[in-house]
Amino acid sequence: MQQGTESERTEPYWLAHHVHLALCGHHAVLMDLRRNRYLAVQPAARLSGWIGAWPLPVPTTLGSPPAVLGRLIEHGMLVCERGAGHAATPISIESPQRTLLEFDFDAPPRPNGRDLRRAAWACAAAASSLKLRPMYAVLEQTRRQRPADPSGARFDVGHAQALVRRFVHLRPWFYSARGACLLDSLALVTFLAQYGLHPHWVFGVRTAPFHAHCWVQYGAVLFNDAPDRVRQYSPILSI
Repeated sequence: MQQGTESERTEPYWLAHHVHLALCGHHAVLMDLRRNRYLAVQPAARLSGWIGAWPLPVPTTLGSPPAVLGRLIEHGMLVCERGAGHAATPISIESPQRTLLEFDFDAPPRPNGRDLRRAAWACAAAASSLKLRPMYAVLEQTRRQRPADPSGARFDVGHAQALVRRFVHLRPWFYSARGACLLDSLALVTFLAQYGLHPHWVFGVRTAPFHAHCWVQYGAVLFNDAPDRVRQYSPILSI
């Protein structure tokens, strides 16, 4: 492969493994887990032809490389060799249709001592990880803790709903979920993993104005959010 400056290359760059992509209208949003930063590029087509498998058509002639390309290279978000990175393919997940937060207030949850201990441990572990470790390390640890063959067809949504109800009932003892999507999602997946349930921790972005959010989801079922809210975001990463 030819090396050198951007304008001298005859082959595309590739996204580094710690960089993830979402398309939001005319924007391309890049999530850099190493620096825990986001970068929005408008219009998204500016990078067509310069990054491998970019999800927009390549122009007939590329012309001069856009200035943003140099910034991406400088920050280590792009690599030269495909084997050292990955294609710029946005993730695809099911559109959420329902939430487990639709509680029956006539039948309040009844958490037991084991639920309390496990919720306390999950909340403490999540808070400690987010405070003491970089985000990249937190996500990698969560990914490694997922079984190679997660619950799959055996995933019991009814059991999951009962556990979510108990967790939400106990949650105010440890933190407020308002504006705490990172802590809430990590604590919830940590809590559920103790019962053998492994839903996905999903991250999404939106633009105009920019905002990042995360939630817990399995298939089309949300665990700690509402479908109408989550559908405002383009998914960028799923653990």
